[in-house]
Amino acid sequence: MIELDLPQFFVMILSVVAVGTGLGILVDELRERRMVREVRRNILRCRICGTAYRKEEGQDAVQSCPECASPNPCGRDRRLG
Repeated sequence: MIELDLPQFFVMILSVVAVGTGLGILVDELRERRMVREVRRNILRCRICGTAYRKEEGQDAVQSCPECASPNPCGRDRRLG
């Protein structure tokens, strides 16, 4: 059997609580980053007027801006500079 003194027992309990809290904070931070990345992936910015709007699910290649109706390509920006 493992023998523990009372101070060792309390240190062990504090260590377990600290590790559990740290893991909880880490998981929460990773979840928050994943959500921010997902929101950023679904937002488009018009190249003409600069309006930010959500990407519609139905269209894939080109979407028109709700403000100025200019066509904006979806996906990563391939321009240099």
